[in-house]
Amino acid sequence: MHKKLRLALLVAAIFSGATYAQAASLDIPAQSLAGALDSLAKQSHIHLQYDQNQLKGIQAPSLRGDLTPEDALRKLLDGSAFVFSKTGPENYAVQKQSPDQSNKVWPEVAVISTAENGYKADKATVASKGPLTLREIPESVSVITRQQMDDQGMVTMTDAMTQATGVNVITNDTLNNQYYARGYGLGVMYDGVPSYNGLNPSNNFDLAIYDRIEVLRGPDSLLRGVGDLGGIVNLVKKQPQDTFGISWETTAGSWDTYRAAGDITGPLNEDKTLRGRLVLSDEDRGYFYDHTHSHSWLGLAALEYDPSAQTKISLSFSDQDQHVQAPWSGLPAYTNLTDPNNGVYPLLNVSQSTFEVPDWGQEYYRTKEISAGVEHRFDNSWMVKASLNHREQEQYYDYPYTYSSINPITDELSYRSMRGDYNYARDGFDVYSNGPIDLFGRKHNLTVGLNTEEYDSSGTSGSGPVINNVVFGDASQIPDTAIKYTSGSETWIKQYGLYSQINLSITDPLTVVLGGRTTTFKSESRSISPSAQTPWVEGANASNHFTPYGGVIYKLTQEVSLYGSYTDIFVPQTQQRADGSTLDPRTGYQYEVGSKGEFFDGKLGASIALFDMRDKNRAYPDPAYPDANFYIEVGEVESKGVELEATGKPLRGLDLTAGYTYLETTYVENATFQGQAYSIQTPRNQFKFWGNYHFENDTPLAGFSAGLGLLANSNVQSTRGWRDQLLDSGYAVVNANVSYQFDKIYSASLRIDNLLDQKYYASVGTPNIYNFYGAPRNFMLTLRARY
Repeated sequence: MHKKLRLALLVAAIFSGATYAQAASLDIPAQSLAGALDSLAKQSHIHLQYDQNQLKGIQAPSLRGDLTPEDALRKLLDGSAFVFSKTGPENYAVQKQSPDQSNKVWPEVAVISTAENGYKADKATVASKGPLTLREIPESVSVITRQQMDDQGMVTMTDAMTQATGVNVITNDTLNNQYYARGYGLGVMYDGVPSYNGLNPSNNFDLAIYDRIEVLRGPDSLLRGVGDLGGIVNLVKKQPQDTFGISWETTAGSWDTYRAAGDITGPLNEDKTLRGRLVLSDEDRGYFYDHTHSHSWLGLAALEYDPSAQTKISLSFSDQDQHVQAPWSGLPAYTNLTDPNNGVYPLLNVSQSTFEVPDWGQEYYRTKEISAGVEHRFDNSWMVKASLNHREQEQYYDYPYTYSSINPITDELSYRSMRGDYNYARDGFDVYSNGPIDLFGRKHNLTVGLNTEEYDSSGTSGSGPVINNVVFGDASQIPDTAIKYTSGSETWIKQYGLYSQINLSITDPLTVVLGGRTTTFKSESRSISPSAQTPWVEGANASNHFTPYGGVIYKLTQEVSLYGSYTDIFVPQTQQRADGSTLDPRTGYQYEVGSKGEFFDGKLGASIALFDMRDKNRAYPDPAYPDANFYIEVGEVESKGVELEATGKPLRGLDLTAGYTYLETTYVENATFQGQAYSIQTPRNQFKFWGNYHFENDTPLAGFSAGLGLLANSNVQSTRGWRDQLLDSGYAVVNANVSYQFDKIYSASLRIDNLLDQKYYASVGTPNIYNFYGAPRNFMLTLRARY
């Protein structure tokens, strides 16, 4: 086990003997504040003193999850004129706050806890800078909470995206994957700071450091400028808490997989103005295919400091090291000897454990991130927040791969190896101000801000010789030869922009959302040693391009809202016209209409969305120059479909999330594929479900929880453009989990993935590579402790 993890768990063991407030599993419905306090006292086994007359007419929100008495009281009293104090062991008093206390409680700004609602997050920040309820966002948003990650044993970004509604995962190799929604790639924000091309397909931190993952589907040019059309994923890190707490877990599973993680947080001074958090994990992992093995460790250290009652400063450092021995890029397919240009290439039917490349390859990533922020709230309810994110990543790879499809007669194919050494650096900055404004006798909300990002990638690479006529199954004969670097390149990208958004409360049930952004985008590239060095060459660019945004929300009833939105598309291009000029940016739009609701006393959220996206001005081969590589901007793609989602707790003890997506993508105008499907790698139908039931204390199975899930996709074609030549048949995979809570601290869970042991291809790529089986049935046993 890594030394850093040993140290963290040792610290956890030492402090686990300290005096602390025990967390209790709470389930308190929305009701009067007095009733909620009575429920808290009973469920947490504490004594509360308060004046019933002072609390008359005051309502409290619902409260669910594992919370200490102090955390629960803060949430119940948030926004009221009451505060609490501790009067003795397990004794608390609630009283009206005095005038000198009125500015000492931090209001909710952008740090949102989702633990009290299980799988249902009350608010998200991915679509606006301030926290909004999902019903206040006229777009499709899903949130994967920390509890859902823990219940389903999610460890990697791939684990989370596999469960996210409407997201399709495409495997590149052992560590890298691509993520698509609505037929296009997904972008990323790190704690609200946008990052160009940051999610596909580069490697990201494991999930141990994150509190929640917010996914917005569809274009999002307002807050991030240039980016992917599929949507954006906001990764929200864990924050230091003002209550002392420790958790740790250790896991053992199939294929010699072992993992341990620890998390410690709490105040670092007596008045709790300085708080810290330390998260560490260490993993040795095997895979269902032979030979491949990986080791990784991860650390997060975070501090928060309140120099005054209205100002907060945060700083964090994250570091992750990953090394893979014998990385795998997938199986080849059989050659279609009858019609190699148009015929179907049959996929192999071999054991899922098949690994048919030499095992001397390796792949390495080292990722570091520094985040800093300062936020201040003014007396007039306005606030300002500035955030900085710096991320560096080193990548090295040297491994062989299958270079051709397999001759079905001779069972022979070709191999090749590749080597590369790359460095990536990103600097992102975002500052915004948000607050209420009074117009025409009503209160509205305004956000104004700017962000900027600079990205640099550079590296060298080379390829080994092609080795032909190797019999499939005899790849071990291929030697590990030194590969010289033969090419080098560097790319520099910078974008910045101003944005604003206003939520206009027209009437009590009607809200209109208007926004806009101006974006400047610049990119340059050059060849570096060992290639012949060249000067910087300008690539895609745009100057002060304006993208508008609009939405409307109508509150039909207390439970149901209707919404509609318009989102503009803006993507600079690099292709050139015949006169040598660069094409104008891709443009377009998305219309989305839908409905969102909250049912069962707000415990279950549900939504339905219909969308139609037009991606216009796409590069189209210039018909006037059929033999030259010139383009004009007339290509067009349409993406339309329906998404349904339900998340929350419809029954006492039951947490669930379910999502269905129907998607059609079509080339409206294209020289070769007009009228055909555009995103052939995306299933037309996709269904995801997970439910976890906690047995009540008065039942024979008290302490047990049982989870069951289903992942189902219709058939897809090649992920790399081999239209109608590589096909899978779709799949439906059942997953399960059984857990037991021994006491308030310790629990154990057994996760079983692919319960019915289905054999299927999770993604298909090209005739020679990127064809991956899904994992066969596997088990993961986890022991957890939470103090």
